Order: sequence, then structure tokens, then C-alpha cells
Amino acid sequence: MLSFSLGIPNFGSAYATALEEVLPFLGNFKVNRYTLDNGLKLLVVEDHSSPTFAYQTWFQVGSRNETPGLTGLAHLFEHMMFKETKNLKDGEFDRLLEGAGAEGENAFTSRDFTAYIQELPNNQLDLIAKSEAERMTNLVISQASYNTEREVVQNERRFRNENSPDGTMDQALFGLAFKKHPYHWPVIGYQKDLEQMSVQNALNFYHAHYSPNHATVIVVGDVKPKTVLEKIKKYYGELKPQATPSPIISAEPPQKSHREKVLPLSIQVEKLRIGFPIPRVGHKDIPSLDLIQTILADGKSSRLYHTLVDSGIATSVTCDDIENKDPTLFVIAVNLQKNKKAKEAMKIILRELKVLQDQPVSLEELIRAKNKMNFGFYEGLGSNYEKAQFLGQTQTVAGDFQEGIREHTLIQQVTGSEVQESFKRYFNPKSRNVIIGIKK
Repeated sequence: MLSFSLGIPNFGSAYATALEEVLPFLGNFKVNRYTLDNGLKLLVVEDHSSPTFAYQTWFQVGSRNETPGLTGLAHLFEHMMFKETKNLKDGEFDRLLEGAGAEGENAFTSRDFTAYIQELPNNQLDLIAKSEAERMTNLVISQASYNTEREVVQNERRFRNENSPDGTMDQALFGLAFKKHPYHWPVIGYQKDLEQMSVQNALNFYHAHYSPNHATVIVVGDVKPKTVLEKIKKYYGELKPQATPSPIISAEPPQKSHREKVLPLSIQVEKLRIGFPIPRVGHKDIPSLDLIQTILADGKSSRLYHTLVDSGIATSVTCDDIENKDPTLFVIAVNLQKNKKAKEAMKIILRELKVLQDQPVSLEELIRAKNKMNFGFYEGLGSNYEKAQFLGQTQTVAGDFQEGIREHTLIQQVTGSEVQESFKRYFNPKSRNVIIGIKK
């Protein structure tokens, strides 16, 4: 087994302190939440159902923290984090984890966060804590590694955005809906920005955002909270916090008229995206919007499945009430049948939304939607990885993982009249943003 020593003072737990909270989670599970004096947050869930644990690190930085001209920097830097560090040669981080039996090693960047995830055998806590602390503070950002990863990202952008009809439409939708806010640009960034950014930009980004006070470590599985805390204090306790950059984030002005754009694409059937502005995560109307997503397009009994798919107009319809740190979009996506038109589908959707604004959903339909969401919530938290991801995302985006639990609880209390009011408040045809994909 390869080994290394951190290039930082290791004064150990005697010199690092932590605020501790024990909070309810699911069933008999508890979350031990700690805040170290350098600002690092640690969430631990003890679950001995398998001799493994999930280890995830969530940073409070995404594309919303970028500036014009430097779009895509957060995602590019996600790639850089797998390169050389002061004490690990290029590729050695991956070899260490592979040799330790790690699985599911991955990373992803969103508008609001960047996360790094692994699952390991229960005897590898020391290794992963040491390794993640190493790359949080000792990453080597060279011109060669920067050039290599920038090329990888540019190829990824071509695959996911420029050569993907769905990626092109999603980019266009947010570009249409947001004129001032950073949600305007895609997470992967613009090609012209990727070409002109420098290794110094990446270095500045690392020093600004990759520090303990901007991170939350999540450990779920066959561990003891006190043992995890001691390991985290040992390897992270002496890392220095960094000042939080003041983000230049302009509030998006209210939308007063509908916006629409037609895109010629390499497709055989037409596609449709409709985005309605909705509030940020934690807003009082989010539980009713969650229910609206289920009522509209979750399963064969949903409203839009019946009016679009069963009727032979579309092959699929989905809804996504995106939950971001800032006000965002409720997105309806439709793939049409051959020879069917997106404008026809849009008329049906607007008509169905008008019905739901005028007539409250029945108690039976409301209960069915709540039961479906309740089942999906618990089913989606069955593994160590899923529990850790829920905790990491809600802690990072909402500022407290308990907000995610509160939201689920409130969904069961939403009334039919509250759902109807949300339909009226957020699904005004004048505030819609529409992208229509047509065959070139």
C-alpha cells in the first residue's frame, strides 16, 4: 500500500475543537453534526448494515460563483482535483483508493456546489480522510495539468452541449430565462471562456473556494461518530480557513412577458422545453411545487402523461422543480411523436395548467401524489451513498440538511387549495420561457 505524509502541521485532535449537535434523521438514524473551529462541517451517520461507508466532500461553490469571461471554471476545477498534489504524484490518488477497495469514486459540479464522492471498506477511514485533506490544501496546479484537463472539458462540452440536442436546449432555456443572474450560463461554461482562461485563474479559484470553511464532509456507514471526528480533526483540524469571496450575483428582475426561441437541431422529432420562474430552496411554496411536479408528470396516472403521451402526441413528458440557492425554474420537457408539433403540445400544457388554476385537484389525486412522493423519498435513501448525497446537497444548498427533512414533512401537510394557489402564482403563461427544437 502506498503511503504519504501531509505537508501541513499535524498537531492532532488536542489542538482542534468542534461544536457537536446530535440531530434526528430517518427512523432511528441520527446525524452527528460537528463544526470545527476552522469552519469545516462534518456530518456522520452510523449504520452497521454493511462493512462499508460513504465518504463525500461538498464544497459551496458552483457556476453561480463564476463571473462573465470565466464561465466553466468551477467544473474545470473539479477535473483538476484529481491531478498531482504536493505529496501525491499524478494518478496516485486514484491508485491509492483503488488499492484500498474504493468504489463509486466520482465528482460532479452544479450551479450551487461541487461534490467529491467515494465508498470504501470500513477499515479505510484513515486513508480517505488523509487523502481528501491533502488535495484540499496541497493541490499542484501546473500549466501542463491545466492544459490537459481543459482539453478534456472542451471535449465534454462538445459531447454534452454542442452535439447534444437536450444539452443545447437546456443551455438555451436558462440563457433565455436569466438575463443578469449567473444561472444564465451553463455549468460547463462557454467555449470561448474555456479557451481564454489561464492557469492563474484556476489557482485563484482554488485559493478562494477550496478551504475547510467552504466544505462539508459527509460520512455514512459502518463507523463510530467519535472515531470519525478524531480522524477529521487529525487531518483537517490545522487547515486554515479562507475569507469567503463576495459573489457578484445580480438579482433577476421579474419577468413580465413570455420569451420564446426556436432552435434548428439534428433531430428527427420536435422537442419542447418550458421554464416557469419559481423561488429558491426553503421557500414556503416549495412543498406544493414538489407536489405539482408529481401531479403533472410523475407516472402514467399524471395529468400531462394522459394528455400528451396517452393521446399519441408525445413519447415522453417530464417535470423538474429545480431547487437552487437562488430563484430558478420549474422545467417541463416534452419529446414529440413523429409529425407532431411542439406548439401543439404547448397549447395542451397551457390548457391543462389553466384547468388546474381554476379547479383544485381532488382529494384522491392529492393523496395519491403525496403517497408517491413519500415512497420515493424513503426509497431514495436506502444506501450509504444516497443518504450521504441527501445530507450533502441539502446542507450545502439549503444551508441545513434539516431543511430537506422539513420540506418532506410539509409536503404531507399541503392542501388542495395551496396547490391551486401555487398553480396560479407560478404558472402564468406570460412568465413562461419556451425553447422549441425543430429538425434542421
